[in-house]
Amino acid sequence: MTLRWNDIQQNRPAIFDWTVFLFSMSMGFVFPSLGGFYDSPVFSRWMLVTLLLYTAGSWLKHRPLYYRLAKAGNPNPPLPFLLFLLIGHWVIFVMVFIFAEQAFKDIIGLKPLPDGATSGYSVFAWILGAGFITWLAFRPGRKNPKPLNETHLLARELIADVLLISAVAMLSYVFWEKSLLEMMARMPVNGLGDLLILFVFLAICFVLFYLPLRYQYLIEDHFSRQAWKRLMLIFILILLRGAFEALRR
Repeated sequence: MTLRWNDIQQNRPAIFDWTVFLFSMSMGFVFPSLGGFYDSPVFSRWMLVTLLLYTAGSWLKHRPLYYRLAKAGNPNPPLPFLLFLLIGHWVIFVMVFIFAEQAFKDIIGLKPLPDGATSGYSVFAWILGAGFITWLAFRPGRKNPKPLNETHLLARELIADVLLISAVAMLSYVFWEKSLLEMMARMPVNGLGDLLILFVFLAICFVLFYLPLRYQYLIEDHFSRQAWKRLMLIFILILLRGAFEALRR
């Protein structure tokens, strides 16, 4: 069990990154074109499921993560770009709440407002809900937690990892495969200058979107060169995919 615990702990962020990337990319190949995806009820339900998976995963992961960090003597390691991550995370989930609202209304039987109008209550719920989930993911841990059963914590964190991987992969599929890459496939690429613009645009989107969602893994491996090399490799693969799609069309 000790060996298994150590193996899982050492490779957990890498498993998260590669599984999210491969799932998102694979979904793009399996479903290369979903006509009317954003306008269909499936899209709102997809986002609601994503929201529930991410919320449950963040709640389950908090205790084992910070228990492990406290045992290592650094329960709340500082991140120099924490404010950026907080704002990015909150903005992402405001959007998720907006897209998931219709599915939630369908479940509880609320009728949509006429002519696509938005109520002040909905806006308040989006802001408050996104703030709660951001707090759930970013809240600090205790400096001196009580001793806990590590076998139980391992099982709890494994479940949390599965939920978080599923949620972030589903969000990545919507964000990358159904949004950015399809948009880039329609962009004209006529030379090195266009490729450079594509690179800068993708880099900004990757930083703004992906890093906040992996905060609970970033807090453990942000000091690791290996982690940043892995993230750079994944970004390069996404860039190559986007460039290939743009050149193909």
